Order: sequence, then C-alpha cells, then structure tokens
Amino acid sequence: MKGKSKVILSLLLFFSFVFSLFPFGSSAEASTQGFRVNGTQLLDANGNPFVMRGVNHGHAWYKDSYTTVIPAVAATGANTIRIVLSDGGQWQKDDIDTIRNIIALAEQHKLISVLEVHDATGYDSMTSLNRAVDYWIEMRSALIGKEDTVIINIANEWYGTWDGRGWADGYKQVIPRLRNAGLNHTLMIDAAGWGQYPQSIFDYGREVFNADPNRNVMFSIHMYEYAGGDATTVRNNIDRVLNQNLALVIGEFGHYHTNGNVDEDTILSYSQQRGVGWLAWSWKGNGQEWAYLDMSNDWAGTNLTWYGNRMINGTDGIRATSKIASVFTEDGGTTPPSQPGETLYSFEGGTQGWSGSNVSGGPWAVTEWSSHGSRSLKADVALQGNSKHYLSLTQNINLSNRATLTATVRHANWGNAGSGMQAKIYIKTGSNWTWYDGGSVNISQNSTDVSINLTSIPNLSQVREIGIEFTAAGNSSGQTSLYADNVRVQ
Repeated sequence: MKGKSKVILSLLLFFSFVFSLFPFGSSAEASTQGFRVNGTQLLDANGNPFVMRGVNHGHAWYKDSYTTVIPAVAATGANTIRIVLSDGGQWQKDDIDTIRNIIALAEQHKLISVLEVHDATGYDSMTSLNRAVDYWIEMRSALIGKEDTVIINIANEWYGTWDGRGWADGYKQVIPRLRNAGLNHTLMIDAAGWGQYPQSIFDYGREVFNADPNRNVMFSIHMYEYAGGDATTVRNNIDRVLNQNLALVIGEFGHYHTNGNVDEDTILSYSQQRGVGWLAWSWKGNGQEWAYLDMSNDWAGTNLTWYGNRMINGTDGIRATSKIASVFTEDGGTTPPSQPGETLYSFEGGTQGWSGSNVSGGPWAVTEWSSHGSRSLKADVALQGNSKHYLSLTQNINLSNRATLTATVRHANWGNAGSGMQAKIYIKTGSNWTWYDGGSVNISQNSTDVSINLTSIPNLSQVREIGIEFTAAGNSSGQTSLYADNVRVQ
C-alpha cells in the first residue's frame, strides 16, 4: 500500500504542477477565442490577419438610423463599422438591448463591430474613464461570447491634453478592471490629445500593452489636421507605432478638419502598404459645421458625397482593399477565394485594387465594353514599337487546387496596332515572386481569352500578384485603350 500511495501522490503532484502552468478558465485561454493581437497584426478568431476597412457611424445622436446605416455600409464592401455609443454622461444612454441588436445586425451583414463610448471625449478625469469602463461591465452579458465579432474601443479620445504619462496611467488602471469582469475582447485605445497625439503611444504604448494580462490591446490614431496633415506626418506616425511591434488602426480621419487639411490619399495608400486598418469619419450627420465629413447625403447611401465616393470607390478605398472577416465565411478563410469556375474579379464595383504600369490613364471600371456583367477594367496607353503595358493586382491570393486562371481581354479600335497586339496572363508566387505565364496569344478588338495552366506551378497558396502583360507590335503607334474582364478560375 505504501508503494502504491507514493505513486498516486507523485501523480497528483505532477498533475497539480501541470494545471498550475495551464489553468483552466484563465483569461489568457479565453482571449484566444476571438480577435487577438499578434505583434503589429490583428488576427481574427480563425487566426487570419484582419485589416479594418470601414466607416464610423454616430449612433449616439441618431439612434433610429442604425437599421438603415448598417446594411448601407455593408453594401459598400466595408468589413467594419465603428459605432458611437453613450454611457449617459453626455447623451441618452444606450441600453443593452440596443447593443445586442446592433451586434446582431452587423453580424447579419458580415461586419465587425467596433463599439466605443463617446461621453469621455476630451476629458482627462479618471471619473469619465471609469464611467465608460463601468458601462462596458454593465453591458457585459451582451458582449461576452462576441469576442470574434466585436472590438471594444474603451473610450473615444479620452485624455484631451497632449501628455502621454497621465494617459498611460489611466489606461493601466482600467484595463485590469475589464479583464477581471470577464471581457476578453481585443481592446482599442485612442491616442491622447483628442486622438491626435500619437507621441503618447510612441512613449508609453508598450507600458499600456503590458498592463493587459491578455496582451490583447491595439492602438488608434485619429488623423485629422495635426496627426494626418501631410504625407510625412502620416507615414511617420504609422511607422513609429509599428516599429514598436504594436498594432495600429486609423480609427478616425477625414479629408479636412477645423484647422487644416488632411492628406487622406496618403492615409489610404500608406495604410494599404503597411497593412494598417482605417475607419473613415463618418457616414452622415456631422451637422452644418462639419458637413464636409459626411460620406453620404442620406442614411441609405444612395447619394454619396465626393468624400464618400473617394473613400468607397477611389484608389485604395473600401471596394479596392476591403476583405470580409473569415469568421463570416463558411470555410473560415482556409480555401481559395472562390469556387471552381467562378469569377474572381468582375470589376462591377470598381477596379478591385488593380493598377496599371506603363499606362497613360486609368485603370478605371467602365461600362463601354464587358465580356461578363456590365463593366470591365480599362487603361489608356501610348503604343510604341514592342512596348509592354500591364494591368495587375498585387495582393496575397490562395489559388491552391485550381487548374486554370483565365481573363478576357481586348484592345480598342483606335490607334495603330500595326501587325497586331499580344497578351499573356501571369502570376508571381512565393517569397521570391517567381514569374509564371500562360504564353502570348494574339488579341484583337474582339474578346480574347488568355489562360495559364496552374497544375504544375508551385506555391499557389502564396500568389503575390496576378497580371496581364500586353505587348505592342514593332510597327505600332498612337493612343489606344486596353481592356480586361472576368478574371476567373477553374
């Protein structure tokens, strides 16, 4: 009996040690069930990188509009909507049923919800910050279990002073309160200085991040005239956060603000280059003073403003760069982007991120010709002897288990094509961006298919670029246009 008792005692001690290393029900375990931060990346519940492309909506001031706005924002191709809520400090408090309804409707339309409390905006007091935290704790039964579709932006632009020390000390106090209440969502924290003092993140962001036992915090810069006024400022502010291995989103920005211009073009292009999310301010309802920040003239989005059209349909805008979170796809984002025989790029909603090289204009999505649907991709080119022109998409694409990739192309009937033009479809794969193409074919003013056999190409799960190379004849000259449509796989 003594020998057997020693064995049992040894086993009990061993398992006690193992359980101490991996405690059941810990916050660290719970935090892996939804969004989580990994270095500079935000990962969704399936472990796939998620880059926000979306819109802010002022629900706190227009409480009856969300049932119209959420479907309208989803129709733009956005993957995220940031919702302004009130804890009752300045505006009418949003109750728990409203939060449940907003989350459910956003999920129905495949939108991630970033929920923020707006009442603490510009305040430095711990009272206002703690009131926001109290609100989240009060609403926790609507939030727990939604870690895969909801991100909690603790308090909009808390800490108006341009000082990082007080800002950091405040957040270091309240983050453990949220975790102890069972809220294991990714937390978003706005910079000090009304969101426009990113030096607070540069100096103290790592401290704030480490104050979270879950290590699941990302930071937000609001890029208006001070944090986003010119290209150099935009790039430096993004780089200085990412260089600390912290995750970043541009939580608000416009094209202009009270005291000056905002470089929205660089915000969009550099965010795309660095894999940083952004949420444009705002859908509608900015009042007479800030009406220029309205993206739509109506809640349903049927009449976009210039600014709204730029954010949605312009270069590096929502339609060109947004990807729906994999938690909303049946396969969790593990299979290629379409089913066999389906179109990858139809250009019905815009250029879908495609660009041109050695072109004199475009590319644009146009209605003057199409092989499928009502639109195609068009670029203007200046023909010269044996000149090469490209339409391409640089983006990580998974084409595993696909047999062929095909596009339909043509050239216009103006200019001098000489003895004729040729085109080939190509891909670049792997870390070395290795080129593979389907060979050149003669094309004309009518529709011509160009294809590439994928069956023997390696690294199809890491396709870096898809493109079409057009080659002019040696005796060609003048201006013409090139078209591509219905890029598809089988």
